[in-house]
Amino acid sequence: MKIKVTPEDFIVRELINLKLKADGPYRIYLLEKRHWNTIDALLAIARQNRMPMAKIGYGGRKDRHAVTYQYISVPKKYDLSFNMSNVKLTFMGFADDFVSAAVLKGNQFEITARKIPLHQKESILQRIHDISSYGYPNYFDDQRFGSIMKSDEILAERILRKHYKGALKLYFTTIGPGDKKAEKQRKRKIEELWGDWHAIAPLCKTKAERDIIKILLEGDSKSQLVKAINVIPKEELSMHFSAYQSFLWNLSLEQVLLKHIKKPFKIKGKIMDYAFYKTLDEGALKKLKNTQIPTAAYKIPGNAEISKIVRDILSERGLKPSDFNLTKIRKSFFKSFFRPAIVFPVWDHTVPVLFKEDDIYPGFLKLKLKFTLPSGSFATMLIKGLDVT
Repeated sequence: MKIKVTPEDFIVRELINLKLKADGPYRIYLLEKRHWNTIDALLAIARQNRMPMAKIGYGGRKDRHAVTYQYISVPKKYDLSFNMSNVKLTFMGFADDFVSAAVLKGNQFEITARKIPLHQKESILQRIHDISSYGYPNYFDDQRFGSIMKSDEILAERILRKHYKGALKLYFTTIGPGDKKAEKQRKRKIEELWGDWHAIAPLCKTKAERDIIKILLEGDSKSQLVKAINVIPKEELSMHFSAYQSFLWNLSLEQVLLKHIKKPFKIKGKIMDYAFYKTLDEGALKKLKNTQIPTAAYKIPGNAEISKIVRDILSERGLKPSDFNLTKIRKSFFKSFFRPAIVFPVWDHTVPVLFKEDDIYPGFLKLKLKFTLPSGSFATMLIKGLDVT
């Protein structure tokens, strides 16, 4: 099964709880995009309007490999204009509040899955029925871990362990899936030269990289390394921290699931494999529907059983909650929030579950689905749960 073969195969519409008015302290815009991730689009909008990106409010990050509609806000004094391909801004009105995760109600998805063998049709219909009845594990999916290539090489984890030099090395040398050949070569060269700051300086491309190396040229003592870490832009550092919290949360969810499900099976992932289930007995369903798992932070809320699971995950990685109290890192921090263990899609019954001949992959079927999920839940994880033979 393939998704996101074309941007139109994956359409996401953000749902928000924000009353639009004829006037108010914030301007609200609808941002439509394709081939752009949210952060890059917001950076481009900020540059073109000569304003700080920090003034733009948004609720969630949307994938570049999709057609996405999401809301953004700016203080009233900024009247945005934007002209760039594959990004469209539409002024919607004013509001008393800015756009943030707090005003998101969920996301509506229209997904076309392709290259489905004919013999899988019945099993997929059965899985749709199962997920409607028993939900599916609410894992953060692979796209959340763009900054993580290996589970033992995580920038945020190195910061927590106070391995600042190692964290900076990952910042400079991690090769992302979208990096072009020249960028990969540049990063490999920096890795070869790591520690030779004079040799690395000419290879720096961004302002942050140049500023970090400038600090390290003055010395790479612990205090200098901390100073260099604090040069990493806030948005980038926050993304690294969020990715790590998501990874730890996934590990915690896996442990919770394995206590309650029978006949678990694994689905391959980028940096971990995901434990899934097909059905749940009545007791397990009731328990998991009411289970909220906190993300790791300095203070871990929740009941003793779940809190112990999170603490044990940290201990296995050589950490404790107090390590998340980053007194020397000023730009970003770890905040704990609850996330449900399992999630249930709300199907749009005006669009029936529809199999058709695949117009891109001859001899296969395509499937169109339309449903809504709570904010923060991944539709791609639902699709992975369907693709089970």
